[in-house]
Amino acid sequence: MAFPSPLQEALESYQISLPEVGDGAERSGAAEGSHQEAMLAEFLPWGETGCIVLATAGIVELEYASIQKGSCVFDACCRGAIEITGEDRVEFINRISTQQFENLSVGDSTLAFVADRKGKIVGDVIVHIQEHRLMLDVDIHAIEDLLRHFDEYIVMEEVTVTDCTQTTHWLWCLGPDAADLTITCGQQMSLPVGFLGVQGKSILLDSEDIVTCWQSLIEQGVRPVGWYALNMSRVEQGAAMFLIDFDQSNLPHETSLIASRVRFDKGCYLGQEIVARMESLGKPKQKLVQLHIDDDDALPIAGSQLWIDETCSGTPIGVVTSSTLSPLRSGKSAVIAMVSKKCFADDTELYVYIGSDVYKVVVKSLTDAPTEVSHE
Repeated sequence: MAFPSPLQEALESYQISLPEVGDGAERSGAAEGSHQEAMLAEFLPWGETGCIVLATAGIVELEYASIQKGSCVFDACCRGAIEITGEDRVEFINRISTQQFENLSVGDSTLAFVADRKGKIVGDVIVHIQEHRLMLDVDIHAIEDLLRHFDEYIVMEEVTVTDCTQTTHWLWCLGPDAADLTITCGQQMSLPVGFLGVQGKSILLDSEDIVTCWQSLIEQGVRPVGWYALNMSRVEQGAAMFLIDFDQSNLPHETSLIASRVRFDKGCYLGQEIVARMESLGKPKQKLVQLHIDDDDALPIAGSQLWIDETCSGTPIGVVTSSTLSPLRSGKSAVIAMVSKKCFADDTELYVYIGSDVYKVVVKSLTDAPTEVSHE
């Protein structure tokens, strides 16, 4: 999508109601006061391309609650869209990715890795099956690499690959009530739970319809949600994300996301030999895991190194990739980390610096649901 987001102005001017609290000494009984409107939106950069995403519309706790118990909308301007058309489109995506598409129907959506010949991940994609095309929802930073990769491996298929990032826009409606929302324009598609760890649906919009659709959602009482709350939710759910927790240097088995993105009962695909060998013969050299910390408010930041003993000396055996304080864990840390194979067994004890102090952390598996096909 062109930067800034077409919703930038609407998000900047979004107002939330705040209670106007007076002098407590002058009030009796229950809290009193009127409401005032405030504009509290904050933004943050998404990578180094100039993309800016909403960080929060004002109160992160309310946004987090809407993800868990209500409905909210995330302006996914950090995502691009690739359209694949042509008679052989399903055969092509089946040959170029780790997922099985042959038995999917119009309206289905699923997750897949696109891998190269060496089994390395080129992109982590959401694939939406539509009547005359496939629509891929991908991180904007992976668009160019995927387009080059697709172009290189289109051989004899009747396939056309088109970058629609500049002419379309994704909105993600999230939360248990998202399915009941009335969408006035655009194309509704399901959003696999395994992607963010939450229920939801995607809306693909033409550029001229973005503001209208967003406003109609707000008028239904849907709360805008920013990356702070969404990231908090997905990290505590253990939903690892491409280009944050893993990248194009990783093999699929290193992501702990094999169950939701790789099928072993399908025909040949690019990188299959490496993926199959890793599945049958051994463990990857490293893997994403969760880390549990018993100490309240102890939060290692992304990039923090991990050691095998409390002296924190020698060669680090892992690194924190994402972290947050988790409401589901009573405010304790939720952490995703990449660790070496000698340390990713459950209940392995590792050590990390938080500030100037050393804390013990315990390794737990990063759970991933089996291959999920969402139906619209």
